Amino acid sequence: MNAAVRLRRWAIPLALGLLCTLLQVLPARTLLQYQRAQILHGQLWRLLTGNLVHLGWGHLLHDLLGLGLIWLLFGALLRPRVWLALLLWDGLAVGLGLLLFSPQVQWYVGISAVLYGLFTTGCLALLRRRPRYAALLLAGMAALITWSLLAGPLPAQDWGLDGPVLPIAHLYGAAGAALFMLGRLGWSRRRDRGVRERV
Repeated sequence: MNAAVRLRRWAIPLALGLLCTLLQVLPARTLLQYQRAQILHGQLWRLLTGNLVHLGWGHLLHDLLGLGLIWLLFGALLRPRVWLALLLWDGLAVGLGLLLFSPQVQWYVGISAVLYGLFTTGCLALLRRRPRYAALLLAGMAALITWSLLAGPLPAQDWGLDGPVLPIAHLYGAAGAALFMLGRLGWSRRRDRGVRERV
């Protein structure tokens, strides 16, 4: 694989990492973080942009390492436009999930919930090729989310984060991605049925 192909394959995580780093340098957290009260007063962009800002450099580095690992595992499984659509959908799913179902959460930052969505999507995309491996990864992630919700985050989860982990956001990220993949599957089946009917 030549350098140009590698660069194209990694364009999305590189662009996302650069954007998050730029927002950390500015800094833009006050303007962009998920802030329940401000969203209810009309600042709707915070539903999405809260995922792009971080508590500090340790938090950002933690999330970017996770992004790189997930992309290494799953990045080649789906087309770039599918990953981009997922990022937008899942970012909104996390924000709306917090707004509608977690009124006790007043603020949130970080891309970790969307990373759970990317991981979920990658596992679901891998199910046909390597069902046991994908199912094992999904089960491990589900166990981690369940443990975090019931007993609190594991020590490795909040390493270098400069603040607390919010497991419920991770659940919304994973659930949003599962809905995305279900919708994509349904659309694909309708399209294939339409093609067969025209033939």
